[in-house]
Parts: sequence; structure tokens; C-alpha cells
Amino acid sequence: MQAVTAARPLVAAPALCRTQLSSVKAFRAVPLVARPAAPASRSSALSQSIVVKAAAVAVADAPTEAVAHLRFIRGSAHKVRRVLDQIRGRSYEEAIMILEYMPYKACEPVLKTLLSAAANAKQNLGMRKAKLVVSECFADSGPVLKRAQPRAQGRAYKILKPMCHITIKVKETEA
Repeated sequence: MQAVTAARPLVAAPALCRTQLSSVKAFRAVPLVARPAAPASRSSALSQSIVVKAAAVAVADAPTEAVAHLRFIRGSAHKVRRVLDQIRGRSYEEAIMILEYMPYKACEPVLKTLLSAAANAKQNLGMRKAKLVVSECFADSGPVLKRAQPRAQGRAYKILKPMCHITIKVKETEA
């Protein structure tokens, strides 16, 4: 017996109309049209202008400040802020002297963050520590640890142990 193979006519898939395309999420409602290629001189001039603009943006976006973050510090942000208010706007060396002689527990993490910011400025940006100034410093609230304190007659009082995040930015002075 001889197998008979009937050739099936090739039928193109039906084209979707615009309303069908808009109802399907995967397709775009606007038909895709091939754009003519730009002339060679125009495209090279365009690419050169893009390179020049990118270089200008890179120079403008060059970092002028070094930043250090210290996160999840045990202590309230309110108590850390009273220390940060004393060093804001001061020179790096003056801020270190102030922090070493202040009688607050919050001085230790603030000093650690300041030393880290100065090290970042020297290592990453090539700034001199003698010319650094604390340009910005702030403390944000962090999570709060909730604990219970046993009290009389089986009661328990709530104890809140707040945390904070310290950020210090230093920049080099022009003088």
C-alpha cells in the first residue's frame, strides 16, 4: 500500500486588529513600524554629543562629600542628636576634641562614625583630614526592642529599648 500524503495549504495566522491587540496585555496597541536609519554623519554627531554630555554629568556628579553610616545603635535618637548638634559645622579635629571630653554615652558611636567618615574621605576621595569639616550629621530612629519588667502581683511593665541610625557627612574646605 502506498501512503498518500495530501499537501496542506499553508495558511497565514490571522492578523490581529487593533482592538484585539489592546485587549491582550503582552502586545502593544501601536503597530511596530521600522524606522529608517539615520544618516551616518548625523548618528556620529549625535553619539559625540551624548559622550560630551555624559562627561559633563560625570564631572558635575563627582562626590564632594564623604559619608559614614552607623546603624542599629542602642540609644534613642533624641539623646544622640544632642551630641550631633555640638559637632555640626565644626572642623574634624575640633569635633574629635569635643567628642572625647563630652560626658555622654552617645559620644562613643558618634566618634566612631566621624572617624569612619574621615577615613572614607581620605581613602575614596583623596581629601586631607586637616581640611575636613562636618557638613551634615543626623540621627534617625531605628527599631525598638520591647522587653518586660516583672512587677508586683504578677504584673509586667513594658520596657522600650530604642535604637537609632547615625549619618555623618564631611567635606573639604576651600581655605
